[in-house]
Amino acid sequence: MSKFRIALIQLKNTSDKAANILRAVNYIREAAANGCKLISLPESFSSPYGNKYFRDYSEPIPGNTTEQLAKAARDNSIFLIGGSIPERCGEKLYNTSVVFNPNGDIIAKHRKVHLFDIDVPGKITFKESESLSPGEKLTTFDTGFCKVGLGICYDMRFAEMAQLYARSGNVQWGLEGKGQGRLSRCGGDV
Repeated sequence: MSKFRIALIQLKNTSDKAANILRAVNYIREAAANGCKLISLPESFSSPYGNKYFRDYSEPIPGNTTEQLAKAARDNSIFLIGGSIPERCGEKLYNTSVVFNPNGDIIAKHRKVHLFDIDVPGKITFKESESLSPGEKLTTFDTGFCKVGLGICYDMRFAEMAQLYARSGNVQWGLEGKGQGRLSRCGGDV
């Protein structure tokens, strides 16, 4: 394995999908200009997060968002983990991450396997399963400088998933996560 630089971009998303995507593309360009070869966007980067938003912001894959991310990967010659977007596939919705190679080709698509459902009486109730369907498989890809296994947010709480990825020779997993802020600088070589 060779040394390479990664960027984990954090965005404060808004209800303006086009502005969210444009902001992400600008941060991708900045990270690539700083030498990053693998760049990851956060979960639900293009839309507000919540059951009431998923259907309105959903789109098929490929679609407008993934076309713009493919162009960003191609224009910057980087591997791009496109955060996650609400994917519409027939009548079902998925929380889906798409990965692009430096040519802008889709090389992996991961649908969140472990949906987050919580019900604490009198405090909080949130059930992704009310609007999202779970993915059914693990997803990996190879950059040539490392192998990556994907997980989205709550997927990362399941040690078995990480163990399966480790056994298959993947060096990283679960690059997704919800964050507030801006570009997490390419903090050194990996």
